[in-house]
Amino acid sequence: MQLLKSKKLMLLLITLVSIFAFGATTSLAQEKVKIKTKFYGVFTTFEQMKPDDTEGHTLSLYKTQGAGAGASGDVTFLADGQSDLVKGNGPHHGYTKINDKDGHFYFTKWQGEVTTTKSPEGKPIMKWGGTWSITKGTGKWENAQGDGTYKGWFIGKGIYTYISEGEYFIKK
Repeated sequence: MQLLKSKKLMLLLITLVSIFAFGATTSLAQEKVKIKTKFYGVFTTFEQMKPDDTEGHTLSLYKTQGAGAGASGDVTFLADGQSDLVKGNGPHHGYTKINDKDGHFYFTKWQGEVTTTKSPEGKPIMKWGGTWSITKGTGKWENAQGDGTYKGWFIGKGIYTYISEGEYFIKK
């Protein structure tokens, strides 16, 4: 009889713990928002150094600015980046400050790879892609967390476009 009471008590305890754990997990879950934005930008500063250690090796520092529209609304951005390329191929990384129409902003940290190929006419075609993550925000973006991917390409001299996709949530 004592064993039966212990089993019932244990079953009740397990049930209560399960309900609490499921409830706590559900209440801690954050609503993730998917975003896809197409950006257009221009280089405002571009400095390049050739270390002369390897043929075609360049180190670049640059600033860009532009605008975008998509699931996250209309935004403007300022970006600082650097690349370490050999014959137009290699890593790049940087930070972007994205401002929304209400004056709130968030920063993203990004890193990826630049790839340069030749067109049939022999002209270089530079493309890039990688990952980004939100590092900080203000106003409605305070406590924002998120990440995603990007891919970009030049559409003119010093003018580029890129598409960013990902998701974010506001940590409560």
